[in-house]
Amino acid sequence: MKSLSVALLMLLITGCATTKMQTHVDPEHRDRTYSKILVDAPNANFEFKDLMITELCSGLRERSVECITKDDLFPPTREYSEPRIFEIIDQNGIDGWLIVGIGSGATNSQYMGSQTFGSATVYGNTISGSANSMAMYSFSRQQGYSITMFDMETKHKAFIMEASTSASGLANITNTVFAESLANKIINEMSTAGFVE
Repeated sequence: MKSLSVALLMLLITGCATTKMQTHVDPEHRDRTYSKILVDAPNANFEFKDLMITELCSGLRERSVECITKDDLFPPTREYSEPRIFEIIDQNGIDGWLIVGIGSGATNSQYMGSQTFGSATVYGNTISGSANSMAMYSFSRQQGYSITMFDMETKHKAFIMEASTSASGLANITNTVFAESLANKIINEMSTAGFVE
């Protein structure tokens, strides 16, 4: 019984996040490689943005692509005109601009019953006991994304992606797990399209 409880608890806590993606690559930009990419997630909360961009930049650097965050190049406390933005991008030799938009999402929990643990002690004619009950929940999360890569030479979209990350299990519905799953999938799709090695 104890091993069944442990197995059930591990099942509820663990699992893995999966990102599914559909990508459309512009024929004009197929197999165009990028060496310096500006990365942004304009509507993400600070925690998720930092986690996801850190994962993306790490993956890009592993493929010998320089990665710059938009907040580093354009401090968010300032305002920039569109011509000034493109001037700064050009001055820094950036050839691609990757924008990750956060779409709709949902987090759910479902009550699965409770697990009761008890113990009893006998001392002479006296029996004392205690019991604890723990509610068991199943957790799941789903998040959608829209990803666009702009070619800075042509100022056109090099590709667009629609993605969805989903997971179940308490440990795998965190921002860290979702950011890693999404970043890895984006890098893999960029590699498949020939944008990075």
